[in-house]
Amino acid sequence: AGQFINGFLGDKVGARKFIAIGLIVSSVLNLFMGVAFEFIWLAFLLWGLNGYFQSMGWAPSVKTIANWHPPDERGKWSSRLATSYLLGGVVSWLIAILITETFNLNWRFVFIVPGIIMFFMAIHFYLRARNAPEECGLPTIEEEREGKIELGERRDDEFLGFKYTFEKVIKTRTVLFAAFGLFCLNMVRYGLTDWLPLIIVTEGEFFAIWKSIFYPIGGVVGVILGAWISDKFTDKKRIPVICAFFILLSLTLFIYTLLPPVDMIFGIPVLIIIGILNFAPHALLVSTIPMEFGTRKAASAATGFIDGCGYIGAAITSFTSGALIGSVGSGTAFLLWIVVALVGGLVLLVDLKSVPEKREYF
Repeated sequence: AGQFINGFLGDKVGARKFIAIGLIVSSVLNLFMGVAFEFIWLAFLLWGLNGYFQSMGWAPSVKTIANWHPPDERGKWSSRLATSYLLGGVVSWLIAILITETFNLNWRFVFIVPGIIMFFMAIHFYLRARNAPEECGLPTIEEEREGKIELGERRDDEFLGFKYTFEKVIKTRTVLFAAFGLFCLNMVRYGLTDWLPLIIVTEGEFFAIWKSIFYPIGGVVGVILGAWISDKFTDKKRIPVICAFFILLSLTLFIYTLLPPVDMIFGIPVLIIIGILNFAPHALLVSTIPMEFGTRKAASAATGFIDGCGYIGAAITSFTSGALIGSVGSGTAFLLWIVVALVGGLVLLVDLKSVPEKREYF
């Protein structure tokens, strides 16, 4: 729910205030999480609230990139932005390892230390970030394209109303297709993230190898590669590249099922490739597509809608994949992920030739 709600609010409030509030509240909740496990009900409540306030971050970030960068730069900058949630995950694991293994501190500090870091990051972000060029007295990207480059008065980024942003999301065909695509992709992505470590451990491999190292490495390569390919070879048409990655992901998962269960030589490269094929389309779906088809005026709303649909897929796969693995075996779960990835790619083929229409705002 947080992605849907905060996506629309992000267009109105702007990233500077919105993300700072989310970071500060999340940091406080993390501090309380360090002591809340004495009361399980309180821990669940704080964890749910933490998830909501953390969802205030992504969609407004995408809008800010859209405000500052014209369409011909958005592939490059959206891919750079998308490395943040992968590298952030790696850093969080390293912090947890340092706290518990290197310094032998109580596990509660795994929540407390990131909470303190987030608080200072929120202050830094609020002081340094600006939602749009016009807030600094610079021309908007539309004015700059028209040749208006002189400095002017500081202005707020104009909000066009919830009716505008809602209609922009619901009536834009590619945004709806992207939402379905992310629904399918997250069924695969979170199915792998939640359950593949268990499968690997059962077969004699190491959880940490998958969870902490190789998957994010593949992901970082993927987000940069996806944007580069679509900029370089498809004239910034994102859907054909997304479709290709979906189909390749389905094929790679099928190949993985044919490998010997404890084959590190072939298994690790395939895991890295799965990371690449997961996150290349993911970055395009949750950053580049919303910027280009939602325009900078509804980029946050489009991102929140797409990402919200993706998390519905994530919630579904957590239960269905686990049930299949527990009752039938891991092979059936892999079959589910293979089919879902293939269906996602084939459905997106319907929107293969989509390009952003000409409009008042980029």
